[in-house]
Amino acid sequence: MNRVRVAVLFVFALLATGVVWAHPGRTDSSGCHHNRRTGDYHCHGGGSYSGGWSEPVVQSTRVQVIAIPRARVWVNDTYVGMSPTRAIKVDGGHVKVRLEHAALGTHEATADISTGETTELTVRW
Repeated sequence: MNRVRVAVLFVFALLATGVVWAHPGRTDSSGCHHNRRTGDYHCHGGGSYSGGWSEPVVQSTRVQVIAIPRARVWVNDTYVGMSPTRAIKVDGGHVKVRLEHAALGTHEATADISTGETTELTVRW
């Protein structure tokens, strides 16, 4: 009977260690993370609390370029991939976009985007 009780307690202890060793996942010390799909930065709570004033989290400015399929996309003279692109971090709120397409040639556009947000920028030829 004692062996059964010890075995049950041992199994329970092994299962309980999963709860003890759990962690919040891929969040920073403030309990926040970047959503790779949308590019936004948001918090789930948790993290550490210093008990006083803390520096506000600065939201990065991101842009996702949507254009015709198979167009090569440059943002501020940096190649970022084929359209539609992932949300990429940019400096400031002014963006220069260059598209290259095998059949249509080259097209350039500029746009002013909101600082601290992710903007889906649709570029029409």
